[in-house]
Amino acid sequence: MASTVRRRRAARLVAAVREVLRAAIEAGGSSLRDYVQASGQRGYFQHRFSVYNRAGEPCPGCDCGGAIRRIVQAGRSTFYCPRRQR
Repeated sequence: MASTVRRRRAARLVAAVREVLRAAIEAGGSSLRDYVQASGQRGYFQHRFSVYNRAGEPCPGCDCGGAIRRIVQAGRSTFYCPRRQR
């Protein structure tokens, strides 16, 4: 039974990752500092970020009452909701 639940969760995660990647590609990527596409155009996916660079702020669209956290991995920042993302 536990493996069935894990498979369902994994399938939902795969679907969500595919959707985010599709949307990011459609928007031309994320131009936070100096990134541009091969054509020289900037990407616009960063306008859809919900938690990036919002450490300490309330988690958007969530009633968890928690705050966005920031961790640094290999010199890169990661922002997340500790209740919704484990």
